[in-house]
Amino acid sequence: MLIDLYELLQEEDGQRNICPAFEAKEFKVNKEVYPVKGYNISFSFHNDGKKHVSFKCTGEVTLQIPCDRCLEPVDYTVNIDCFKDLDLNKTSEERIADLDEEPYLNGTKFNSEVFIANEILVHLPMKVLCRTDCKGICKRCGANLNLGACKCKDTEPGTGMSKILDVFNQFKEV
Repeated sequence: MLIDLYELLQEEDGQRNICPAFEAKEFKVNKEVYPVKGYNISFSFHNDGKKHVSFKCTGEVTLQIPCDRCLEPVDYTVNIDCFKDLDLNKTSEERIADLDEEPYLNGTKFNSEVFIANEILVHLPMKVLCRTDCKGICKRCGANLNLGACKCKDTEPGTGMSKILDVFNQFKEV
């Protein structure tokens, strides 16, 4: 959703509270696609004068992300709570030089979709687990080990582990 800040800049000490619609049905990161299950986001913009606008964004977005071990879908909630100060006097070249790129801002137009997507990307975890003791899937048949043991025989060790297995079998109680 594009939010035009022009009218806000015309009001001295002006303020706007906006709850934009997050129109994306899915969130894409590289080749991964995560469905958006729900969202609740609100923006509060304030004209600080001299083409400076401060804003606060609060809320949450719930994504459905597969567990890294068993691949079962997990509802993961990204909490967003940030405060930013926008200097509308700067050109895009000056922002790049200051390492303060704001791809969600184009002149006085604020793109809430791009801002929310950036915040989600920053807050995504490295690994998502369905539970802390997730057993994952069988390396042979792909069965979910959280639901029970698979029907596979014990996995055969690689050549590097065969010597250790011989030692264990030597001391195995009969």
